Amino acid sequence: MTKINKKLEELRAKVDGLDAELLNVLEQRIAIVNDIAEAKKDDHSALAFRPGREAQVLRKILKTHSSELADEVVASIWREIISAVCRMQKPMSVAITAPEKSVGYWDLARTHFGSATPMSLHKSPTVVLREVSADPSRLAVMPWMNVEKDTWWEHLAQGGEDVPKILAALPFVQNPSGAFEDLNALVIGQAEPEASGDDITLFVIVTQDEVSRARLNETLVKAGLEGHCLDSRSPAIEEGDWLHLFQVADFVTASDERLAKCAELLGDSVIKTVVLGAYAVPMGSDD
Repeated sequence: MTKINKKLEELRAKVDGLDAELLNVLEQRIAIVNDIAEAKKDDHSALAFRPGREAQVLRKILKTHSSELADEVVASIWREIISAVCRMQKPMSVAITAPEKSVGYWDLARTHFGSATPMSLHKSPTVVLREVSADPSRLAVMPWMNVEKDTWWEHLAQGGEDVPKILAALPFVQNPSGAFEDLNALVIGQAEPEASGDDITLFVIVTQDEVSRARLNETLVKAGLEGHCLDSRSPAIEEGDWLHLFQVADFVTASDERLAKCAELLGDSVIKTVVLGAYAVPMGSDD
């Protein structure tokens, strides 16, 4: 019994030593983050949120870690650290739209943005869109399961300086133990999307006239874009415009020549093209 207790004491001492090392390394990381914040003091952006960079970090960590910890546990540890240091640099809060399954959407947001990030829950997407449009330091989590029912993206299709853009997709790492593991959401905010190396872009082409889904998809191919039309919305009024929502497997910006090619191929009916944003493809996604 004495030998067993001695062995346990030795192992626990090693664990205590490793805990001290972990804390020391964490404090070093925080110190570097403070130096980064100082180096970025002339950066006038409202958010320190870097979804493309964060996706790159998590992909690398999950690819290289070899412990018996599940990927979602490792990802959760890094998400807590990343979110905390983002808030150290600049304030950040999250508004969540959850017309149903509110617990599931809350868990998605909390897992991604950490246990200490200020969050609020709302049933109405209109309320959330208003909040995130008025406050550059606020992000929003919007449901993204049934495109035909989701209408909030039409607000983003207006374009403009203060109109939020799509920045990330949740969950980035699927947690099979989640009660609502079938839920998906998009994060929007007043920031510019950034490439992660494996991305999905959403954009809208606004036309005066109706255009068939087949022609829209053919246009994408001819323009050199890999994707498809997710939805076409008829005008709410007789004199209104058509909105065509596209998803492509690439990081595409408003200046991309392929978007101009799409407009050219569709002809004079095109009023404008609006990039809604982009997100890093989640780990294990089949997109």
